[in-house]
Amino acid sequence: MAVDGTVYLIHFDEPFKHARHYIGWSSRLEQRLEHHRNGTGSRLMAAVSAAGIGWSVVRTWSGTRELERRFHNRHGASGLCPTCREEVAA
Repeated sequence: MAVDGTVYLIHFDEPFKHARHYIGWSSRLEQRLEHHRNGTGSRLMAAVSAAGIGWSVVRTWSGTRELERRFHNRHGASGLCPTCREEVAA
């Protein structure tokens, strides 16, 4: 059974190695973001936090883990990111 929640896109203020984004899913978004802020979320977000790199949630969608997986599988999160699209347009 699919559980509804929120798929979210995080944009890093500067790249961390090859990564500029994180896509995640949560049924309790604010609690999950707090984990990311504390460095106790995903491994990537913990590393970004430890490196002192700032980040922001730039987009959200209502959906299930299946939607999150589709976004991961398509690669190229920058195509979903309004911040990156603004940088290209400028």
